[in-house]
Amino acid sequence: MPKYLIYPLYVAVFAVILAVAVPRKDIYRLSIHGIIFGGAAEFILHMFGKFTGLYVWYDHGPLGYKGIQIFSPVSWGIFFILYYYFLPKHKPLNYIYMVIAIFFSILYTNLVISLGVFYCYDRFFVPLIAFIVWFSVATWGYYKLNNFIEKKEAIARQENKYQP
Repeated sequence: MPKYLIYPLYVAVFAVILAVAVPRKDIYRLSIHGIIFGGAAEFILHMFGKFTGLYVWYDHGPLGYKGIQIFSPVSWGIFFILYYYFLPKHKPLNYIYMVIAIFFSILYTNLVISLGVFYCYDRFFVPLIAFIVWFSVATWGYYKLNNFIEKKEAIARQENKYQP
């Protein structure tokens, strides 16, 4: 199997897990969060890594454009939908959950480094710092954006309640 097919395989596996584990209405609800904090954030981090030389993707084959792996942001978007669906609502548990997600993301990074499709200046500290920042911003942003959306929906329900 060519190395450039690893990411479509990851996307397929994550998509099957998503379809099996998360109800459709929650997929729709969490998609905007996954797109913003998963796919778009991965693209931004990818550009940062490319410009600084700290990390880059190898062997895109026909599935990349100008050094950008197309399926990686899709995979992270799906991952973050799963992440948000299982994210605990209570404070101490969500910190533990985030630390576990960061740990497994570092393992994932080391896996793709070992497969030869990703280069990183360091196998532990660079991914650790990147994932701490990424997951902290993504979790905080999810709570803020989710509260904003829920307030807007509550106002809309309240307004519709009083209309004839």
